[in-house]
Formats: sequence, structure tokens, C-alpha cells
Amino acid sequence: MSHPTSSRSHAARRLALLGAAVIPVSIAAGAAGASGATGPTVTLTTPTAGSTNTDGRVTVTGTYSGPNKVTSVTVSGCRPDGSRCKDYLLANTNGAFSGKWRGFPARLTPTSSDGKSGTFTVVLSGLPGTRLRISAFASDAVTPRGGSATVNVAVKAPEDPAFISVVFGRASWKAASGEGCTNQPNTARTLEQDAKDMALLGLMGVAQTVTSRVDETERLCPDNFAVEASWVDLARMRDAYGWSLTSQSKTYPDLTKLTTTRVIDETAGTLPIFQAHGHTRAGGSFAYPNNKQNSTVQRIATNYFAFGRKYANDLNSRQNSMVFPYEMRTLSVNGGRCINVNLPCSTMPMVNDRVTTSPNNIGRILKPGPGHWGVVQFYRIVEGVEGKLGQSFAWDCTSSDWRNRWTSQPELYCRNTMIEGLEKRNKSATSVDPAAVAIAWGRKPFGS
Repeated sequence: MSHPTSSRSHAARRLALLGAAVIPVSIAAGAAGASGATGPTVTLTTPTAGSTNTDGRVTVTGTYSGPNKVTSVTVSGCRPDGSRCKDYLLANTNGAFSGKWRGFPARLTPTSSDGKSGTFTVVLSGLPGTRLRISAFASDAVTPRGGSATVNVAVKAPEDPAFISVVFGRASWKAASGEGCTNQPNTARTLEQDAKDMALLGLMGVAQTVTSRVDETERLCPDNFAVEASWVDLARMRDAYGWSLTSQSKTYPDLTKLTTTRVIDETAGTLPIFQAHGHTRAGGSFAYPNNKQNSTVQRIATNYFAFGRKYANDLNSRQNSMVFPYEMRTLSVNGGRCINVNLPCSTMPMVNDRVTTSPNNIGRILKPGPGHWGVVQFYRIVEGVEGKLGQSFAWDCTSSDWRNRWTSQPELYCRNTMIEGLEKRNKSATSVDPAAVAIAWGRKPFGS
């Protein structure tokens, strides 16, 4: 099939930009307020000192310049306590704070051909009402940390914000095939690559995790169709990209067929495991394995978790999520057959007759209004072309038109279609994990 060259070139340029590395910064908390270093320098344009920023949102902009090409600008935020910082912003999207310093990469726009000067921007969203100290510094190949600029501002939380969450099922690291997952093509994206794409869109992610499938350091292959993330991987996702973990049980059983004791172990029993690995927000939601749930299972799970995932093509609201069974209505984003009925991919055999989810539907769910919460769930992301039509592990994501793209398995989804869907979101909605919604809406165990 043929595609307009200009459309394909534009799409390629956009994906190349999104594929650029998001560099996690690791600097001791005590160094976060340092200034006066040689090398590149920054100035903060917005916000201005003493300003009040509404809707829990602060747009940080500024300029940078240096003797060498500037490779990155890092922005951080903390709640001040005199001249020191009491705690630090955990992610630039969910308004959570912790005792460990974190920095967020800004988007750079060079204004000189040699890259030595330009402007930068990053958006901090989902913030509570608080005083906030914002700092920024630039880096180049010679100086890892140049001189910093700092400004103190106030933040006013939105009265009833709109929330969005992007979650990934079972915390799969990468699509694979073959006994022992021996086939791991480069066209199958890793979860960290997905995190980088989302970070450049200003979005955080949530990995729903089956704890028995996560090894401390190795990536397991329990079912021969996906490599699972390790605890080391998931710690990096948390620390470098601001991701959260939630529970999807210990062993992924049908909970409706278990005794009460077993259900408690499969639900509440996962929380100490997350805590032991430094993941303190797992109680935000529970994802019932394979969507299997009944009122007995729901009552047990929601005694320990704020919300319970239920597949639906609908939004969440205070009205429907704050009463039993405390649903987190979630759009399951599937690949599968293509939409174009003139192509053979529209009639190929497919598990459960799945058809590729429209990016327009993703965008619709991610356009909640005030007091609403949109949740979409992906599984394993792929790109380019792999294999051919009729093979069990194959896809073609190369078309400039999403309606022509297909994957051989429902849980495989094209990267470019995912990005198209995410770009259709309500840009003023706050990207959060379920725990943040529980806090905002007053749902225990996180709410008061």
C-alpha cells in the first residue's frame, strides 16, 4: 500500500522527537540548592517570584546559555522550610512529595545553531495548595551541573480538578515470543521506552503488578509471550520517571473461585511486598485479574485498596467511584484487526475478534471535565513491522493512517497509535496515579 511521503515524514519526525532520551538525574539532596557552578547558566522567566499559580499547575519557562552545547535543563521543586527544603516534588505530574531530591528534564528549544543557547519549559501539575521553591540548572558535556536559578511561589489547588491515568497491565517489560521469550525483536518497545514517550508528553504512568512475576534483578518469562519487569526496573521507573505501582494480585488467579483467606492473601497480602520495595502508593487501586470479580471479592479488596479496576468505556466521577464497589472504570486498549475493511488485516483470525482501539476513543476517555477521572490501560507496545499477516507474533504499524495498522495479538498495540490517542487528551487534566485521586476525593486508605 502507498502513503503520502509528507505524512510519513512528519510522523517519523514526531516519533523521533518522542524517542529522544529522557535523562534521569541523580544528585544528592544536599546539592539541590547549590549554585555558582561554572559552565552553562539558566534564568527563570516564569513563574515570577511571589506569584500565585492557580489550578495546581505551574508552567516553568526560562532561558539557558553556555560555552558548550547545552544537553539538558533539569527542574526541581520543593516545599521550603526557611532556607532549606522540607521535602521534594516526587514527579512533575502528580503533586506527591518525598524526602529524596528529584529532578525533571525540561523540553529544550535551541535558539542558536550550535545549541549553546535556547529556551526551556516544563509543566508541574497536580499540585496541592502549598508554597513551592522551584530550581533549575543546565548541563553540558563538560559540566554536569551549571549555575542554578531559584524562585519561590505559591500554588493554589484546583477546586475540583479533572484527572487522567495511563496504566499498563501486569507491568510487562516487553513483548516476546518463543519458549523462554527468546524472540525479543527491537520493534517491541520496553516499558521504559514507553515512559520516555509519556514523559515528553507530560504524563506519568502506572504499572499494575503481579508480585510473583517480579524478580529482584532478573526479567522473568512466565508465559512465553512477555518479559516481566524486575524490581530494579520498577524502582528506576519510579525514581526516574515518577511512575507508581498498583497491585494486580500475587499470582493472577480467578479470585471469585478462592476462599476468603486466599482472597485476602492475593489482595492485601501484596501491600507489604510493595512497601518492602519502596512503593508506597500501591493501595490506590487493585486490578482484578482478568476482570474477574464479584461482590464478595470487591468487599475484601476495597477494604485495603481505594478503588477496584473494572473494564468500561466510561469515565469515573465522585458519584460513581465513591460508593461501593468503588470502581476505577478503565478503557482496555486493544490491538488486533485493522479498521480498513478494504485490507485483508480487517478479516484476519483474532482472539475474541478484537479490533484495534481507535485513538479517538482513547482521547475521549482522556478528556474528563472537573470532578471526573479518565483511565486507559495499555499492555505491550510495538512499532514498525514484524513478521507477516497470519503469523502469531506479528504486526504492521507503518501506515500513516491508524486504520490500516494491525497486530496479531489483542494485547499488542502500535506505538504511533498510542501517541496519537494520548495527544488527544484534555491538556489541562492532571496526570496522576489512583492514590492521588483517592487523596483528592477523600477515599480511604489514602483519603481522610
